[in-house]
Amino acid sequence: MKKSVIFILAAFVGLGLAVVTFMAVSSTPSATEWNLKGKTVIDLSYLEDQTVPCDPSLKKATIEWFARVGQGEGAYWNLETISYCPHTGTHMDAPFHVNSDWGAVQTIDPTVLIGPAVVLNVPIPQENYSITAADLRSAEAKGSPIQPGDGVLIHTGHNKYWPDKGMYIDKGYPIFTVDAAQYLVSKKARYVGMEAISPDGPNTDTHKILLGGGVEILENVTNLEKIGQSRCTTIGTFANVKDASGVWIRLLAIK
Repeated sequence: MKKSVIFILAAFVGLGLAVVTFMAVSSTPSATEWNLKGKTVIDLSYLEDQTVPCDPSLKKATIEWFARVGQGEGAYWNLETISYCPHTGTHMDAPFHVNSDWGAVQTIDPTVLIGPAVVLNVPIPQENYSITAADLRSAEAKGSPIQPGDGVLIHTGHNKYWPDKGMYIDKGYPIFTVDAAQYLVSKKARYVGMEAISPDGPNTDTHKILLGGGVEILENVTNLEKIGQSRCTTIGTFANVKDASGVWIRLLAIK
């Protein structure tokens, strides 16, 4: 079923106020792309369910129903309890994730997912490749440079293995070297989005550099190949959860 609505987005970018208005939005709920009056919106997020690949120590989402419509006297609503670890699926890490003295989710700028983004195509020769600062500079030279305040979406193609845990996680995944993380901080990136469970291997070095340097980390993003250009605008939001170390996000790209 298609529906038409009016969509208005106001976002602070840098020191100015950018207002984007789209009229007569047509959408199909099962699609990953929507048309907004000449613009295409691409869902960069995974569906959260029991098939998501993650570290075995993390709890996948479970739903327990305590009320179902028509089941029992006065049962007029479907009501459930959802239990999960927010570091599964497409999510954002809070600085508190790697340092107990740093801010939890409620301290993150609620507009951080809204604004300009650059897509960097970084070919990787193997699943467990470590992306370097030189790789990022090479991707900028072939596409578009990172501007201060940009979101940075790293397209390696690793999302093709989702949801096969053996290929997506167990055989390795693309991470950042320390100098790559430092480079993103030096470029004043707003966030970095990875097609993997983490920018780190067995330690938290790049997490600490990025989060300590004001660059938010988005993990398990997808569909970057559908953007098909070096720059776009992203929009998204997240629940304002007190003292959480991470949070699910719904991230969209507009081109």
